[in-house]
Amino acid sequence: MPFIPEEIVREILCRLPPKALLRFRSVSRSWRSLIDSKKFIQLHLQQSLRSSRNLTLLVDSSPFYYVNLDSFKQLQVGDARIEAFSVTGSCDGLVLLIPTSGDIFLWNPAIRKQLKLAPQPVIPARFFRSEYGQSAFALGYDSKHDDYKVVRVSQAANDINADAFTTETTIYSLKSNSWKKAKDFPYVLPRHTSRWGIYLNGALHTVAKHGGKPKMVIMAFDLGKEEHSEIPLPESRGGGLGSVEVMAGCLTAVVPGMKGSTEIWLMKEYGVKQSWMKLLRFDHFSRDLRPLAYSKGGGEVLLNDDGMCLSWYDLKKKTVAIARVSGFSASFKAKADEPFFDTEVVVGSLVWPCVEEPRKHNDSRKDVKEMKMKMKKKRWFANPFFYLS
Repeated sequence: MPFIPEEIVREILCRLPPKALLRFRSVSRSWRSLIDSKKFIQLHLQQSLRSSRNLTLLVDSSPFYYVNLDSFKQLQVGDARIEAFSVTGSCDGLVLLIPTSGDIFLWNPAIRKQLKLAPQPVIPARFFRSEYGQSAFALGYDSKHDDYKVVRVSQAANDINADAFTTETTIYSLKSNSWKKAKDFPYVLPRHTSRWGIYLNGALHTVAKHGGKPKMVIMAFDLGKEEHSEIPLPESRGGGLGSVEVMAGCLTAVVPGMKGSTEIWLMKEYGVKQSWMKLLRFDHFSRDLRPLAYSKGGGEVLLNDDGMCLSWYDLKKKTVAIARVSGFSASFKAKADEPFFDTEVVVGSLVWPCVEEPRKHNDSRKDVKEMKMKMKKKRWFANPFFYLS
C-alpha cells in the first residue's frame, strides 16, 4: 500500500461522519491516536459547521425522532434515556437535556455518550410563589477558558407585563464540575419559553425586553466575559420581534410582517446591522415559526411551523410543502389531540468534554498515606540496613 502523508489522511477523515470515524479507530494505532486527538476533533467540528454537513434534527415529541438532514431518514436514538420535551439546546454536537426529574444531562447522540451533571442549586422559593415565575437553561462554549457552560436564569414577575421582576443567574462549568452565581440578568425573558439561549460566536442569544421598555431586543450573553450586550435589529417594516435562531452559522430573526405574514431575516456578518437580509416571507402569521436548516441543495429552508408541522419552503418558487421523512408513511404533523413538538438541529461531532470529578473528603488522607509509603520505600532503598538493625 503506498504511503499517504498524515496531513492528507487527516483532511480526508475530517470530512466523514462520526459513525464512520468511530469504526476507523480500529484500523491502526496511528488512526486511533489521530481521531482521538483534540486537534482532529476540533478540525472535524469546524469542517462540519462550515459545510453544514453531518447535521441531524432532533424532534422532541412522543415518540422521540432523530433524523439525518442530508438523507432525511430516521436514525436510531441509541440507548439514551430521553424524556418528552426535555431537549433545551445544543452546542458543538452536545445536547442539553432537562428531564422532569430536574436532573441535568449532557448527551452527544453521534457518539452515544451521556453524562449526568452536578446537581443544580436549589431555586429560591420566591420564584415559585410568583404566578409569572420560570427558569430557563442554555448550553454554550466559552472559548476564552476552553470550557462548556450551562446557564440557568430564574425569573419572577409581579404581572404579565413584567414591569417589575426579580432574577437570579447561575452558571455551571464542566471544567470545574461546579455551579456559581453570576450577575443579575437585566432582561425580561419571554413568558414560558424553553428556547432563550441560542448559541453562536461564544454567546447565548434570545429575544427579550430591557427593563420597562415595551420594545423587544436581541440580547447576547458573552460566556467568556459573562457580560450582556444587544445585537442590532433588522430594518423591517413589521411589528415587533418573534424569536432568534441560528441557521448555517448565521443569526436569524423571525419578524411578524405586514398583513398577517411572517418574515425571516438572516445576519450574514455577525454583529453588523447592515448585513441583515430578508431571507423569506411566510404568507400566514405563525406565533412560533422557526427556520431550522437549508436543504442539501440549498434551494429550500426547513421550517418548524408553530410546533405543529415541519415544512419545506422553496426560496425560488416561494411555495411550501409538508416535510416527509423517508420510510415514514406520515409527516411530522401534529393532530388536534397531540402535544406540540420541539426541534433542535445538532451537528454530528466527536466532542466530549472532560469533567473534573469532585474530590472526596477521604481522598486527601489517602493521598497523604500513599505519599508516606513512597517516602518510606525511598529511604529503605537508600539505607536498607537501617530498617534491619
